[in-house]
Amino acid sequence: MKRITRVFHNWSVTSKFVGVYVLILMVSSIITGVILYVQAYSSAISQARSVMEQNLLQTKNSIDEKVSMIENLSQIIAFDSRIQTLLDSAFINESFQLQDYRYNVAPIVDNIMRQNTYIHSIHVYMNNSTIPELFELYDGFYSMNRIRGDMEYTKFMNDSHNQTSWRGLHLEKLLTMRPDVKAKADVFSYNRKIFSGRNDEINGLVEIEVTQSVLLQPLEDSNPDVGSVLVLDSNNRMASNNKIQLSDKTIEQLTQVLPGDRSKLNTIAKVGGVRSLVISIPLDGPDLRLVGVFPVSRFVDKVNQSVRTSFIVIIAALIVLSLLVYYLTVKLLSRMKVLLKAMKQVREGSIDVSVPVVWNDEFTQMALSFNHMTTRIHDLVETVYKTELLEKDAELKALESQINPHFLYNTLATISWVARKAKAPDIVKLSDSMAKFYRLVLNKGNSETLVANELDMVAAYLAIQKFRFEDRFDAVFEVDDRVRSGYTLKNILQPLVENALIHGIEPKRSHGTIIIKAALEGDLIVIRIIDDGVGMPRAMAEAVREGRTLNTRGSGFAIANITRRLQAYYGESQHIELYSRQGIGTVITLSFAARGIKNV
Repeated sequence: MKRITRVFHNWSVTSKFVGVYVLILMVSSIITGVILYVQAYSSAISQARSVMEQNLLQTKNSIDEKVSMIENLSQIIAFDSRIQTLLDSAFINESFQLQDYRYNVAPIVDNIMRQNTYIHSIHVYMNNSTIPELFELYDGFYSMNRIRGDMEYTKFMNDSHNQTSWRGLHLEKLLTMRPDVKAKADVFSYNRKIFSGRNDEINGLVEIEVTQSVLLQPLEDSNPDVGSVLVLDSNNRMASNNKIQLSDKTIEQLTQVLPGDRSKLNTIAKVGGVRSLVISIPLDGPDLRLVGVFPVSRFVDKVNQSVRTSFIVIIAALIVLSLLVYYLTVKLLSRMKVLLKAMKQVREGSIDVSVPVVWNDEFTQMALSFNHMTTRIHDLVETVYKTELLEKDAELKALESQINPHFLYNTLATISWVARKAKAPDIVKLSDSMAKFYRLVLNKGNSETLVANELDMVAAYLAIQKFRFEDRFDAVFEVDDRVRSGYTLKNILQPLVENALIHGIEPKRSHGTIIIKAALEGDLIVIRIIDDGVGMPRAMAEAVREGRTLNTRGSGFAIANITRRLQAYYGESQHIELYSRQGIGTVITLSFAARGIKNV
């Protein structure tokens, strides 16, 4: 460390300036870059997790919708009174009952198959041994004897706690050979027990089969390009056929990440040697879960690309700035070297030395001091004195510029105090209203204010104007307390109230009334300014609505200005209406989105 310090001390001033500058800039750039990269990386991953989970949830909802439809169809069949009657009745008059079966019962399953084309097959197994099986027809009704030896069915039928059951992926049950069937399809099946309409005995079983490709069709349609989406059964075997090629080792690593129960999962783990986003969502119905595996690199490629680009830009900026600093340092220190050379000559006895004076910076001041050190001490003192005067003047101007609204508030408060002392209540009221009005107009520099503040400012303004108009008008406020907590742009009511006063009440030459109404209508704050002044002709009202200026003391400016401000702030959620009848009065209605409203 000492060796490094010694080397640094031996560097030239130029090298020290450039070296320290580059070091500070590099360290700050690296720290800033690392922080920005971590934030961008975390944001990209967080957004990816949310977006991918939403995509999987949409796929899940599509699959669950089919599952729910299949379960509802099985319920329709199991609780159909005609099917329950058939299973409860003994075949005595076989000809009559066979005809009833063919025309009233068999079409139930046939119609369901026709209306729901996504169903692969429907089997109704009958526990009534008196009903003959119709081998010559493919109508979906079969004897229970066909499945008595099957362990899956036996286990379900003996389970008294469950009336329904989903069966995982298996080959379809072909009970009747059809010429169009070349190979058995992979299906999921839903079984529901059929209970007797007379007692609690089980009279049959309805089984609905749906092919793997049909049930999981939303999965194939929604497979993203950024990863793999698959369906696993309870034994972590792949139950989907969406052309995803995953090795057994990858599947094994994936199952180690997945939870043992049917809970959801959204995490980042290493799958197949690749750091990936793993999302698992259980499906309704069959004991399956929807699993998405998305390599993290797909989501952070743009971040990495931005980092590389930023790194190149920073390096280029460092080089350019280093050259610039080097150039400026050399130029500045060259003038210092000239001054040092002149001082060395003075030390050696030569007092006729002068230093070239250029520009007007610190080096120039040093050169001037050096040049006039012996011959112009008086001028130097005078210069210093003038400099001090300029500094004092600058300080005085700075103090004057610091006068803020508190000076006016204090002055108005003093006027109010003097008026109280002189027992002049009108002056007290006028000064208090002026102070309140000025404070609300400034609003601490904010462009947004409470509706309550805006109404109070109008009240203060009208209180001042009542002195001017010698109480020739009344001001009435009808305000819903709920709107007072809402927010609005500052100074949008006072110009309209001033227009109503100057252009409506004043020309009337008689006592008038201004009414300010504020209410909450739906999700809008609606403020109406009503006056019973002279009103305006239809042409003038139309011109004011359109924002065209007139030759009547600024008429039209207020509404046009307020309309532009409200449009810029609220967009399409604001509206201004003007209604006026000559000789009757004028109504201006402002409506804008209610924000910040509190329940009162």
